[in-house]
Amino acid sequence: MRLYPISLLLAGCLYVLSGCNKNDADPNIPVLDLSTDFVLNKSDRDIEVTLDMNVPDGVKTLVISKGVNLQPDAVYGLDTVVPAPAGDKKFRYVFHYTLQRAEIDKLVGFNFKLTDNSGRIVEKDLTVHTEANAAETIYSKKWNLKSTLRITATPPAEEIDPCVKDNIYKFFKDSTMSVDFGPACGFDGFNVYDKWRLSEDEKTFTWEYYNLFNPAARTTEVFNVRKISSSELVMDITIDLSWLGPPYTDKEQFVYTFTPAP
Repeated sequence: MRLYPISLLLAGCLYVLSGCNKNDADPNIPVLDLSTDFVLNKSDRDIEVTLDMNVPDGVKTLVISKGVNLQPDAVYGLDTVVPAPAGDKKFRYVFHYTLQRAEIDKLVGFNFKLTDNSGRIVEKDLTVHTEANAAETIYSKKWNLKSTLRITATPPAEEIDPCVKDNIYKFFKDSTMSVDFGPACGFDGFNVYDKWRLSEDEKTFTWEYYNLFNPAARTTEVFNVRKISSSELVMDITIDLSWLGPPYTDKEQFVYTFTPAP
């Protein structure tokens, strides 16, 4: 009996296997391509991801499912969608989703499962990470104004009116706001604060108020945001106080610091 070197036997096996793989390759297997497979954004923001498909035998079904922390999301269920034709044997589906506050810092994934008309199945996964939206941090709490530091003074000086320290500022999701006056000084203001907004880039904060005895006299103040967190809201504003005379000027800068109300 002739004995062949083991290297020759291995080479022969690899040749046979590679030949089988080439012959078994199915040129009609669908190919899926996501515009991105990972999205990082803030809660309440809308995301858009495009799924492009090359499906030689045509699409039978495209089903989207969702998981949270590696568990199926029963509320989301199975969403069967219809992709749009995008050329010869090509299809496209544009996926939209609004990031949820309840999913902040959780592992959220979407699975796209395509079955073609011949029963072939291919899948693609999208991972989504949601961070806290600064606006939500603001309207989910009530706030006390603890400091109005005049930093253009030398040295910087605290100029908060003691009467406002117990006031509670409420910023609502619909961009309205209100101020509840505390018992320290009773009614301590003639301005009614009723509107607020945070810029899309979260760099500026604006509130509006009007005079109690002259509602038509509205004032808008725009602050630069320094910090927004669950424990502190810090922002600064430049105000013209030259009408008060020296040492005040037309460019007095104040840093407002709010902390959560008990």
